[in-house]
Amino acid sequence: MNAPRQPERRPRLDPDGDDRPGERAFTPTLLVTVAWYAVPMAVYLAWLLSQPPVEATCAEGGCTVAGRLSTAIAGGWAWTLSALTASLLVAVLLRLPRAGWRAGVAGSAAAILGAGLVTVVLRTAGWVI
Repeated sequence: MNAPRQPERRPRLDPDGDDRPGERAFTPTLLVTVAWYAVPMAVYLAWLLSQPPVEATCAEGGCTVAGRLSTAIAGGWAWTLSALTASLLVAVLLRLPRAGWRAGVAGSAAAILGAGLVTVVLRTAGWVI
C-alpha cells in the first residue's frame, strides 16, 4: 500500500531580507555600495552650499557657488572615484560565492574595504588626502 504523499516543503524566505537564498543579487549589493558614497557626498555638498563664503578661500575658484563647488569637487574627485571603483569591484567579489553575505552587508563591507584600500594605496604613493 502506498503511503499518502505529503507536499514537498520549501524553505520560507525571509520577508525582511533583500535577496533570496542562493541568488547572487549583484544589483542590490552595488546599489548599497554606491549609497555609501552618494549620501555623504550629498550631505557634504549641502553643507558646503549652506556655508557663507570666506574671503581667504575665494582666491582659487571665486566666491560664487559654482566656484566653491568646482574647488571642492576638484580637490577630491580622484580619491572618490578610485575608492568607488575599488568598492564596486570588492562588492562583486564578495557576491560571487553562492552562499555568502546578504546584499546590504556585502555592499557596506565593500564600501569600507574599497575606501580603505584606496586610502592606503594613495597615501603610500604620496598623495595627501
